[in-house]
Amino acid sequence: MTARCILLLAGTLACEAFVGCDSRVPAPPDVRAEHAELVASLDESAPGLAVLRLQEFARRRERYAPALGVQHDIARCQALLEPAYRRARDLARDGAFDEAERILVDLALVPDEPAGRLSREFLAFEFHKLKASRLLVAGDAEGAETAARQALARPLGDEQMAAAQQMLDMAALAKLGAEMTRTTALQSAARTVQVCLVSYYAEYGRYPERFTLDDPVLEMARATRTLDVVARFEDYRADTETFSLIVVGRSGARFLVTDRTVEPAAPRAVTPK
Repeated sequence: MTARCILLLAGTLACEAFVGCDSRVPAPPDVRAEHAELVASLDESAPGLAVLRLQEFARRRERYAPALGVQHDIARCQALLEPAYRRARDLARDGAFDEAERILVDLALVPDEPAGRLSREFLAFEFHKLKASRLLVAGDAEGAETAARQALARPLGDEQMAAAQQMLDMAALAKLGAEMTRTTALQSAARTVQVCLVSYYAEYGRYPERFTLDDPVLEMARATRTLDVVARFEDYRADTETFSLIVVGRSGARFLVTDRTVEPAAPRAVTPK
């Protein structure tokens, strides 16, 4: 056999091998039905899970996947991954953390995809850092503390650990500041109650026999929302010349108010059952 014939024969065999590798095995009815059911059940709002399910199907049904066009299905869902990641990041910036986290967790199911890898990296720390920072700015110190502790529950590097601890410090300071603000507002409300009762005494020569937040003497204070921080009054007592009561705030703080003083009151003792 001449060299030319050998080359022609080798080329022919190579072409036949290529065609053989590209051949598509027709899928039996049950596999076609399984594929159709899978495609119909895919949720485009969860493209990570969709890609994962399609890839798992392609592995199980590798023989029939080309004929069914499964790679086309996968490519279609893969095209949704990056837009979903961008949307999740925008949602997080806008403070919609629950929806952002749902999308990121879905994308993290496919870490081999760029959007999946970025989602995993973001969820590992930066997501919780952003959440804590935004909640602090919004005045939700409790939420910021929770976000910081969620970050600490994950494996962190030294710099991330330091940043998470700093977030906890800032949340603690914010909580203290908010508590002091509430206490100051409650003290101011308690002084307003005292002034109203003393004014009542000056006009009628006595104190009311009963006294609640709905009392007419407090109408002006209610109108100015001064009493919004007050949850209730407790232990109101009055005689011909004096009165006393406990002003309880919505935060749980308590002030003892008398005709002469306004001062912090001890927490109510819990009676053992």
